[in-house]
Amino acid sequence: MLRSPCKIPISHAGLLLFVLALACVAGYAQKVQFSAADRAEVLERVKDAPATDAERASRIKVWFNEAGCNGSFLREQAVTSSSSPNVICELRGEGAEAVIVGAHYEAASATRPLDNWSAAALLPALYKSLRGQRRHHHFIFVAFADQGGDLSGSRFFAGHMSPAELRRAEAMVNLDVLGLSPTKVWTSHSDKDLVHDLVVMVYALKLPASQIDMERASSTDSEAFSFAQVPTITIHSLTEPNLAAGQSTAFRPGNYYDTYRLLCGYLAYLDLTLKPRTN
Repeated sequence: MLRSPCKIPISHAGLLLFVLALACVAGYAQKVQFSAADRAEVLERVKDAPATDAERASRIKVWFNEAGCNGSFLREQAVTSSSSPNVICELRGEGAEAVIVGAHYEAASATRPLDNWSAAALLPALYKSLRGQRRHHHFIFVAFADQGGDLSGSRFFAGHMSPAELRRAEAMVNLDVLGLSPTKVWTSHSDKDLVHDLVVMVYALKLPASQIDMERASSTDSEAFSFAQVPTITIHSLTEPNLAAGQSTAFRPGNYYDTYRLLCGYLAYLDLTLKPRTN
C-alpha cells in the first residue's frame, strides 16, 4: 500500500509521536471534509436495540435509505447458514478502489455477551457523513449477519468478492463493540499504515484513543478480509474487564459520540491518502 509522504512508525510513542502526527496532518487536515450528525441523532439510534436479528437488519436498511442510500446502491445479501442477510450500502466514488466498513449486528448471545448493535447502528450515519462531498474511493458499508461467534456474514461477504474486487479493496475498517470506553484499536491485528492514519486523525480532531488488543476475545469480522490479503483495522471500545471475562460495562454516550466523530474524520482521511495497492 502506497502512503502519503508523512509516515509515523507505529513503534514511536509519546512526544515524538505527537510532534510527527501534527507535522503529518498539517498538509491534510484542511482537506478532510465530512458532515457529522448531531449528538442527539447519533445517540437516539443506539438506544433500544431491536430484539431480533431480522428487526435489526430491517432498521439498518431503513436508516440507510433515509440517509440517501437507495435503489441499486442498497441491497440485502442472503447468507448461507444465517436466517438474516448482510445489509450492504454503497457510496460510489470517482475511482474503482474501495474501502469496506463493516460491523456485525446480531443480538447478544452466550458466545458474544456484549451486544454489538452500537457499532452496526453507526453505519448509516457514517455513510451520510461522507456522501455530501465528492469522494475518490468507492465506500462499501456492510452490516454483517454473524451468528454468535461464527462470523458467517463477514466470511460470506468476503468469500463472494471476485478477485478483481479484492484487488481493488484498499482497506477494511472493522467496527466492534463501541461506546464502552474511549476509542480503542487492536494494533497487533491491524495494518500498521491504517493505524498510522488513525493516529493522525486522533491528533487532528483532538479526540482520545488508545491501544487494547483483543486476543482474549472471540474472533472478529476482519479475519476473512485479512485472509484475502486486504489490509484491515479493528476499532472497538473493549476494556480489560470486558476482555478478561466478558464482563459488561456501562455504555458511555460521550465516548460513543467521540468515536463516531473520529470515524467520520478517519474515513474521509483515508479517502485522501489511500493509494492503489501494489500486490
